[in-house]
Amino acid sequence: MLSATDALFSLHTSSDGKAASNGSACSSAVNGVCFVHKRLSNDSRDEDDVGISNDNQTDTESESSDEDDVDDLQFKCSNLLLGSQSSHQDASRLSAASHTSLSGVVLVSCHQDGTCKLWDLATRRCIANDAISGRNGPGLAVRRIGNHQFIYQSRDDLGTVSLHDIHRPSEPIVQIYTHSTTFCQVAPCCYTTTNQYNTTADGDLSTSDRSHLIALPTEEHSVAIIRDLRCDPTTNPLYRIDVGKSYGILTSLALCHLQEKTQHLVLGCGMEDGSSLFYDLRTNGSPWLMDKVEDATECIADDMSKDMCRVKLGKDPVLSLDLCSRVTETKTSIVAVAGCAGDTDELSELPEQDQGTVSTIKVKLANELACDERSDTTKTMNASIRTKTRTCSVESGGKVGVSVCRFRPDGRMFAIGGWDRRLRLFDRASSKPLAILHGHESSVTAVDWEGNAPTSGLLATGAGDGRICIYKVFPNTSLKR
Repeated sequence: MLSATDALFSLHTSSDGKAASNGSACSSAVNGVCFVHKRLSNDSRDEDDVGISNDNQTDTESESSDEDDVDDLQFKCSNLLLGSQSSHQDASRLSAASHTSLSGVVLVSCHQDGTCKLWDLATRRCIANDAISGRNGPGLAVRRIGNHQFIYQSRDDLGTVSLHDIHRPSEPIVQIYTHSTTFCQVAPCCYTTTNQYNTTADGDLSTSDRSHLIALPTEEHSVAIIRDLRCDPTTNPLYRIDVGKSYGILTSLALCHLQEKTQHLVLGCGMEDGSSLFYDLRTNGSPWLMDKVEDATECIADDMSKDMCRVKLGKDPVLSLDLCSRVTETKTSIVAVAGCAGDTDELSELPEQDQGTVSTIKVKLANELACDERSDTTKTMNASIRTKTRTCSVESGGKVGVSVCRFRPDGRMFAIGGWDRRLRLFDRASSKPLAILHGHESSVTAVDWEGNAPTSGLLATGAGDGRICIYKVFPNTSLKR
């Protein structure tokens, strides 16, 4: 049954503590949020922290599970702090003792006015109003790297992307100048956890051994690069992918590492013309390696390589893209979720099955098809649309566009932030809606799941109204910590 709920609590980022009214401008509009954990007092640095040697780090492959249903999950979201009479209550007046489980959890947020704020969720207080100073442009995105580090991307003259430790945020560990002038956001490498009991000491689900890789936009609007954060940013990147100008500018990126013997690295590119392209980069003789493309003068078309594919979602730009991998003993598969812009009047003229602005995409790798004896297709990577889903009703005249989409770390569900001021949760396997979350008065522009969200249920959103909402959704308390 579809559930509707308010936020667990909210944080107001404007100086007067009030959210912007619907349709009004807000200089503290939230463009990005991410959860980060404080390091325990007896810890030094985690092995997944970038900037230290990981030469001796080894991977322990966990048994995979392909359990997709959510029947055993419960929806829990408290109205204690947000109700019809107190929806604008100042977070600083709320009792910190009611949620001691948030101890050590910090939320990082970036804003339209260029500030990067840090929030102690246990006390619901802002502990740093501008943790990263000196940027001359709006904050564009913040993304978690490991447990204690985060990436901050700003839309300044240099298109700066920097890596920071939560304990020393004002001192960047790495700084990269992309010179990008678009709104395309950086994408850290992620992978879907397959062992539900595989947690770290801090309770965060284990991270990929490729977490030091990030996909970045460039000054060439149809070109993406992948860099290793452990290396000197002035050196050449690992990969350079020229999508081609025929698709318009690059509007979104996603990067996923498949935890298996073949070590696939898959890049997803959302484009201005409504196309999504996918690249299997870690193949023998990959044409996108820098030593292969240094002398290249043209992009590789989608019909020229068996390790890339394209699917057309519509004619509106793909504003957000995320990838989820599923590995079993017999096959490896990738599911992508894409959120597109959308004009209500134009969509209303289309058949109902084509009105969706949320698409789930099945991506098959070339080696998977080659091993599938039942497949009668050519042995090339391919992608197909599984479902297209609407947010609000087109007939109601609501705003149907999507700003952001994120898979939960275990890949069993995904969150969609819409132009209609709502956050929607969907089941990955069926693409059926699970819940509608309320709390914002303008478009939801930022979403992040806490690293241990399958157990904690923690989810954060940000919007143009300058408000950050914290939710607790489908926590599975039966999982071991």
